[in-house]
Amino acid sequence: MSFFYVIRCSAFFLIAIPPSVSRADERNDPTPRLDLSVTEIRETYTPYASFCDRHPSSCDLSGPHLVDFTSDTLQLLASANAEINRAIDCRMSDKELFDLEEYWAFPSDGLGDCEDIALFKRERLVELGLPRGAITIAIVHHRVNMSSHAVLLVETTAGTYLLNMFTDDVVLWHKAPYNFEARERPDGSWERFDQNTWSYD
Repeated sequence: MSFFYVIRCSAFFLIAIPPSVSRADERNDPTPRLDLSVTEIRETYTPYASFCDRHPSSCDLSGPHLVDFTSDTLQLLASANAEINRAIDCRMSDKELFDLEEYWAFPSDGLGDCEDIALFKRERLVELGLPRGAITIAIVHHRVNMSSHAVLLVETTAGTYLLNMFTDDVVLWHKAPYNFEARERPDGSWERFDQNTWSYD
């Protein structure tokens, strides 16, 4: 099996399921900060590496790796998340846009899929003053329909918050309806999580 599945995150997979803590999460009493068992670390992820070759400054995650959570932090995250969700049409896949199975890029002409939107949201949050090093991308799988997806994670002193193109709600990572496959690390490598801990609703 490859390190990552091809990400299938078109709007076809959108299901109106509110963020919630699964039964498995309740048993395991998850921490506010994402802290899952890592089974593998790879130096890079090819589609992301291609993006970084074209936009090196956007992949420089040096600097602070934690956002100081204040009363304004969640409002800022929610505002940026909703703004980008409204601005970008996510109904087209990489195959339709670029004739490639997987191609990471910033949205163009108001079009982009999940990883494109996550990358764009990071740029917006950096413009708003958050440190790039505290904002990483994760690859997840829905607990109901098992579709793969890319989301944005923001590390704060109050926990790891998740921004998602399918909802304007910004929630702690374990309150989103996803199993986590992998995430970007601030040093540019990617870590893969133990899939034996996955649960399904």
